[in-house]
Amino acid sequence: MARPDMGGPKSGGFGGGRFGGGGGGYGGGGGGGYGGRGGDREERGDRGDRGDRGGEEGGGRRGFGRRKVCRFCADKNLKVDYKDQQQLKYFLTERGKIIPRRISGNCAKHQREVATAVKRGRMLAILPYTVGQM
Repeated sequence: MARPDMGGPKSGGFGGGRFGGGGGGYGGGGGGGYGGRGGDREERGDRGDRGDRGGEEGGGRRGFGRRKVCRFCADKNLKVDYKDQQQLKYFLTERGKIIPRRISGNCAKHQREVATAVKRGRMLAILPYTVGQM
């Protein structure tokens, strides 16, 4: 069902039937768009005005707790050691993958050292490459 203001599939307009049927375009306002969003913003009155997106208060980031700090930078006595299995297991998932820096909180320098230590531990069979058979 094409909307009259967007043009139909034969009109060749921007929001025509080629990418989303009717008027959606790429996740746009029409009912049959790529994202299937359905309706215009004027028609959806249930959300109201979003005044909380101003950015003055709240810092603009949503869903984040406090900032993680690198445990190796915070404690200068702590060193990355490929022989320390208990320390390196903290940086591995259950499947044996190395946890990324944005989740572990390591700085770039120490994340590289952790990755190298994990790979050395894997070569010496201290750490697993993957988990066993499921």
